[in-house]
Amino acid sequence: MKKIAILSVLACSLLGAARADAQMYYTKEFSLYAEFFGSGGEASLNFEKLMGETISIRVGGGLTGVVFRKGYVIPVTGSIMFGGRQSKLEIGGGGAWVDFDDFQEGEDPEDTFLNVTEDQVVICGIAGYRWIDDFGFTFRLAYTPAYTKDGLEHMAGVMFGYAW
Repeated sequence: MKKIAILSVLACSLLGAARADAQMYYTKEFSLYAEFFGSGGEASLNFEKLMGETISIRVGGGLTGVVFRKGYVIPVTGSIMFGGRQSKLEIGGGGAWVDFDDFQEGEDPEDTFLNVTEDQVVICGIAGYRWIDDFGFTFRLAYTPAYTKDGLEHMAGVMFGYAW
């Protein structure tokens, strides 16, 4: 009888610890966010899926045309995140398809996003800080360098969104 009582207490303790552990490390799997001046152009809307606890895959659609010549940007990136449950360092990379509209009369051919004058795939990097609160609000500030046919372009972006 004493052995059964000890085993019961031990089993209940382990189950309780497993439940607390699962609640403590719950991560939000999906994010939808707007990014400004990052790898998605001047403004982009992005969907992200967290694979496990540290790897994320993102796809989005962005626009240029406010500061630079009008065009479309489609970023596809992946990242590895290090840190705690809410505050993370993010390192990653990927690519973006940049598709510009034709030049209009009076436009400066040099006034383009990333100094890119023709449609092309741009290689992008990500080095930044991400914060996700318990209610899902997400914020990221990142250095997002891009390698184009013409060389390296330095950029930075800010992101606001929601994770669930």
